Amino acid sequence: MRGPSSRPNERRGGDRPRRCRRPAQSHLGAGRRRNSCPHGGALEHPSGRRTAERTYDSEGELVSRPRAERTLLKDHWVVDPVSRRAGVATIEVHSGKVARLEWRDGVAEARRAFIEGAEPGPKDPKRLVLPALVDLHAHFRQPGAGASEDVASGELAAAHGGYGAVALMPNSEPAADHPALLRELTRTTAPRGVTLMPIAAATLGRAGRTLAPMAELAAAGAVAFSDDGSPIADPALFRSALITAGALDLPLIEHCEDPALTQGGEAADGLVATALGLRPWPAAGEISAVARNIALLRDAIRDEPRARLHLTHLSTSAALEAVRAARAEGLPITCDITPHHLSLTDAWIAGDQRWAWEYNEQHQAILTPTADAYNTNLRVCPPLRDASDAAACRAALRDGTASAIATDHAPHSREKKEVEFGLAANGIAGIETALSTLLAARAAGEFPLSLVAALLTTGPAAVLNRPALARGLAVGGPANLVVVDLSATWVPSRKTLIGRSINTPLLGKSLTGAVLLTLLNGEVAWKAE
Repeated sequence: MRGPSSRPNERRGGDRPRRCRRPAQSHLGAGRRRNSCPHGGALEHPSGRRTAERTYDSEGELVSRPRAERTLLKDHWVVDPVSRRAGVATIEVHSGKVARLEWRDGVAEARRAFIEGAEPGPKDPKRLVLPALVDLHAHFRQPGAGASEDVASGELAAAHGGYGAVALMPNSEPAADHPALLRELTRTTAPRGVTLMPIAAATLGRAGRTLAPMAELAAAGAVAFSDDGSPIADPALFRSALITAGALDLPLIEHCEDPALTQGGEAADGLVATALGLRPWPAAGEISAVARNIALLRDAIRDEPRARLHLTHLSTSAALEAVRAARAEGLPITCDITPHHLSLTDAWIAGDQRWAWEYNEQHQAILTPTADAYNTNLRVCPPLRDASDAAACRAALRDGTASAIATDHAPHSREKKEVEFGLAANGIAGIETALSTLLAARAAGEFPLSLVAALLTTGPAAVLNRPALARGLAVGGPANLVVVDLSATWVPSRKTLIGRSINTPLLGKSLTGAVLLTLLNGEVAWKAE
């Protein structure tokens, strides 16, 4: 008798014999780490943060151990989108602050280099320093789904990815629709120093029937409102949510999907879905929702001029064109793009694992399924689309239509992913690989470093209207920064990823650009030994 597929990369209806589910991975307890870093070195036990007392040269070598508690980053390539400066600089950190910042070629040259999108030359250092990154869309699964992630494991994964501030979506269990839940989250200790910001549910239970107590949620610390993966279908309720959030000077963040068009969809409508026998998720399911939401925003600002709409994880060229036109009209609308929608395509589901920018007329997608086909780590909502849509995502980031990168970090346990493709939970765990993915796009000539830095720092902070999240690298300011080795390669794996779940399609793929050090308020949040 034929049994169902038992592996995540097999199509249902396969002829593998039935077998027992593999035992679940023993998850790390809160605050514990695996025993190696992306470069194979040992990690310190996180019983407490260690204050860096070391000096590193431009090659990352330890050159001295000063008596004072400090970190000296000598001759690194520094990009600061706040001061709009870039170039070789030396940064000294002392007592949690940036004590010294000296640009090798002077401030005027650093400003010119940033404006012109200057890149490090062959003789320039390969160590990059950026302000700590900001993520406006992540899921740490607390409360309710600790087997996939929690605040402790999510914060550690964020620090490994170079992030210093993370906005958490409300699709927890129960939903973050009550002030007490938000207060509990804001009181949760973040031992690595990552700033955690709750996004509150826009409707009770994220059910789309009744507005949540938005004023009370704002008072409890909400930085925005969203029903996340559950779009607000009732147009009158959506308009009311826009007006109420605007009156509180907070944005409404919306996932754009028309369930009537996408119900049961498994992959983007197109050649790949047809070739693999997957149920289609048409582009119209996103585009129609975007058009409706823009029309409702246009109407809502007549009653509340402070209403602001942010559309998250857009994936289609037509939707981005609609946002581009709305912004040209002057509407208060922003949008973000995920690392996976700009870098991957639906052809990955067939096993064609090339970056999206590697496709062209001479190198079309390979639709014949390979041994890597039906990888459930590629099941995501909205779905991965073709190379032209991915190119439109990158173009929107370049021209400012999309102003931020959001990881949509969506960790899931093995039990939720090691099933048939159509039954797998939607989502990619991406907070640890986002920066490396953007650096891969930069290496391909898609983005300059100055834009990469802005999309990961000032862009997300501006969407949330919280510029203090991205203060840059100013003398006297907090030392929130990430050091990256632009020449180092690493491979995402169960050993190198430290979040609780590793459901990323980049497992086994060599990435260039590894985080060496994340400092938050001058203290080590992540360090590769």
